[in-house]
Amino acid sequence: MKAVNQARSYFEMKRQGRLPVSRLTELQNRRLRTLVTWAYDRVPFYRALFEARGVRPEEIQGASDLERIPVTTKGQVQGEPLDRVMAEGIDPGRCVSLTTSGATGFPLRLYFTQDDFTRSNMNWLRPQLAWGIRPRHAQMEITGPHNIFAQKPWYQRLGAWKREQISVFRPVEEWVELWNRLRPDILYGYSGSLRLLALHSLDHGPLVPLPKFVVGVSDLSSDADREIIQRAFGCELIDIYGAAESACLAWYCRDCKSYHLNSDTVVVQVCRDGKPVPAGQSGNIIVTNLLSKAMPIIRYDLGDIGRLSERPPACGRSLPLMEIVEGRADSVLRLPSGRLLSPMFFYGVMKPARDVGAWRVVQEENGSLTILAVPRPDAPQDWAASLRRHVEERLGEKAAVEIVPLETIPPDSSGKVRAVISKMSAKKADRP
Repeated sequence: MKAVNQARSYFEMKRQGRLPVSRLTELQNRRLRTLVTWAYDRVPFYRALFEARGVRPEEIQGASDLERIPVTTKGQVQGEPLDRVMAEGIDPGRCVSLTTSGATGFPLRLYFTQDDFTRSNMNWLRPQLAWGIRPRHAQMEITGPHNIFAQKPWYQRLGAWKREQISVFRPVEEWVELWNRLRPDILYGYSGSLRLLALHSLDHGPLVPLPKFVVGVSDLSSDADREIIQRAFGCELIDIYGAAESACLAWYCRDCKSYHLNSDTVVVQVCRDGKPVPAGQSGNIIVTNLLSKAMPIIRYDLGDIGRLSERPPACGRSLPLMEIVEGRADSVLRLPSGRLLSPMFFYGVMKPARDVGAWRVVQEENGSLTILAVPRPDAPQDWAASLRRHVEERLGEKAAVEIVPLETIPPDSSGKVRAVISKMSAKKADRP
């Protein structure tokens, strides 16, 4: 049955991406009405939220009505017991469970029905198909250990979408060795890690063979990053914007020079103070996951800054466009030895730090590391010293590390609460 659902979802994804604008809008609004009614009837958190604002579910007929519903933050969801944010009658034990990467220092556990997860997950393939990737192409993926398959899916055993994975925490030399041994077609991974591998390749020699396609996910790349990746690998970056809360949100189209929104599975709003702003203006990216029956995601603030595009698509697709202003543009850090660290390194280092809630790593202009940390109420008195030892041990070399206790982590100048920031100049952080 799982294989049948995956095959059905695959062809559904391909068809919906080419629907006329009117039918795509109709599909989005129909799914939105179903989700809002379901959340009101089955989820105590949303029922209380709607009633506090005096909103009835039948008043939400389409995306333009969503601003009647208050914006929800990750902190609000984390602060609720599971039985208040899960739909009544849905067993969490029968759901697909995901944990956000903690890119803002606040990891969150999410739950999806198997059907919703399969259908939304297919949208990760849409940009790959648009760029010419086909099921016969093999890929190597640099990813977090939590994403590595325990066993290969049925379609890979049949030779389709073959993928070999390696942990982002392994040394970059091991990524190179695996690539040169497998000789795949596609290099796939966290964009920050791809940039790290590109810098290594420019210093130590190219991958053999060069990839036919390079796909970056999780954190978006700046124009400078894209240039470094193209120079190292000889092909343009396929940039995909996604989140655990809503799967693939948007993807870069080379014809449109902007990002298509997967509006058949998500509603994306750009807002200030909860109110949508006109296309072309920047604001917070607010998402509604239309396929989130188990644990609804409605008007959820991702913590990123973006703007909707004023231009219609130029490629023939009806999927609308957006332009990413900030995204999750965390920084690559440089240690005294010259070794580069992907931001994902610290996400793994900080997850076991049980005495700390929110955190941020800042590399100062002199190269030292400052860790802003909010201790948990039950943290022991020596939590800061323990955290510093924990970090120093995992760095693997001597580096200046300072722990700064705070009551809260303030947003930076972009309005984001980024977890990893480098203040080192571009000249120091990049190749000369």
